[in-house]
Amino acid sequence: MTRLHTMPPTEQVYRSHVPPQYDGFPIEKYFTTRFSYQDVEEWSRQILAGKIEVNGKTALIGQILSASDLTVTRAGLRTEPAANRSLNIIFQDKEIRAFNKNAPIPVHPCGRYFQNSMTEILKQVYPDEVPRPVQRLDVTTTGLIVFARTREAAAFIMREFKENRVEKEYFALVEGIPQSKHFTIDKPIGRLKGSKRFVGKDILRSQSARTDVEWLASIGERSLLKVTPRSGRTNQIRVHLASVGFPIFNDSVYGQGKKDGTQEFGLHHRRMQFQCFDTKIELTATSPEHFQPYIEKASEEK
Repeated sequence: MTRLHTMPPTEQVYRSHVPPQYDGFPIEKYFTTRFSYQDVEEWSRQILAGKIEVNGKTALIGQILSASDLTVTRAGLRTEPAANRSLNIIFQDKEIRAFNKNAPIPVHPCGRYFQNSMTEILKQVYPDEVPRPVQRLDVTTTGLIVFARTREAAAFIMREFKENRVEKEYFALVEGIPQSKHFTIDKPIGRLKGSKRFVGKDILRSQSARTDVEWLASIGERSLLKVTPRSGRTNQIRVHLASVGFPIFNDSVYGQGKKDGTQEFGLHHRRMQFQCFDTKIELTATSPEHFQPYIEKASEEK
């Protein structure tokens, strides 16, 4: 098992510009809505303690924000969660650099993570480049993650994602055994409170979402699925599979996983095909070891 890296306590400072959709929000509502890993009471406490500034001045409770305001949050001396900081490059050219992401580690600073994030590590390894991730992967999701090396490449590939022209394929290790070889989950996804997603048409700001699933193999009461998301909603695969009774193995949010520091998680971004200017790129990322018995069984049963 790979040893996780723990950073020494550091002073954590977060900067963000207020996006247009939050124009006119009271400051505590802005932080609670946009950064929902803390509730309104905790954000209010930080404002009252003078730890948040707006445009260089100490923020006040109830202060109305405008689009493009610069907020600075001084979170104090904190110890980040341990992370797997090793970088596994699987492809690079003058436009992109692709990695087989480990876990646990976020793509960019979020929540309690800061230096233990891929973008911060890449700033150190490639100081002459700006890390530009063109997609999202959760902290616990392994597999393909692509960083554009130029602003132009980032804009092009992100437009490909927006137009749904990028092919993505995941391996999901789930609890339970499906009754069908192939099935589709077509349920809208939205939020009820905080950052946790749910399915249902009546959920606030729900968006359509579709996921195609193929059952590959089972060992005991756990199964390997090949999953193809046809839309790009946050936590889509985890939410959809949990909604039909197949939560991702060791998912502590949508399943029964425990937050115990284990490195075995059940979602892996295996394959990706996309266009970068005139070049078609197809990438494949080797799955973690705990997927291998299921992959071998799936091969035997073909």
